[in-house]
Amino acid sequence: LAQADSNSQGGRTKGASPSGRLAPIAAMAVVGGVLDDFIDTKLLECLNQDDDHPVSNAFQEGAGVLASDANTDHELLVKVQFRQPVKVSGIKISRAGDAATDLAPKVVKIFQGKPDIGFEDTGDVPPTQTLEFGNADVEEGADPKPLSFVKFQNVQTLQLFFSETHGGDQTKVQRIQFFGEPASAMDMKAWKPIKG
Repeated sequence: LAQADSNSQGGRTKGASPSGRLAPIAAMAVVGGVLDDFIDTKLLECLNQDDDHPVSNAFQEGAGVLASDANTDHELLVKVQFRQPVKVSGIKISRAGDAATDLAPKVVKIFQGKPDIGFEDTGDVPPTQTLEFGNADVEEGADPKPLSFVKFQNVQTLQLFFSETHGGDQTKVQRIQFFGEPASAMDMKAWKPIKG
């Protein structure tokens, strides 16, 4: 495991920025398990989705994909609500397996606690963190991308702005998964999701 960069400025890891610029991956690690059961799938929302390829597809196993509206543009704004507060340490985004690699997401801006954010706000509101995904990062077997764990300690809602692709005019995503643990000291093995 890589050591955290000890060269800090004002208590902040060198290269990290509250403005959401790319954070140094070596300073972070993904901890905890998959948070699928903590997501309230009934409250998922996505702006600019293709109605035939809705956001719910990206939060369940299967062949369905999430896609942006090809008649508009490649941008997506995904809004996620958790059933209880969680600590989020990582995210995994897998591209649609049958889609061209240029349709995979390249830059994703993550906002926390901004459930009413719209596309018009994404340029003015600083993201909590911005991630860049190479083609290898969005392959099915890729490792999760670490998040700055200290910034995601008591998360109830997250908003993901898919701002850039690898050159395509549409975004296609097979799967979105978050990694972490409940914010309260509770054994995840003992936790049972509410069905219904």
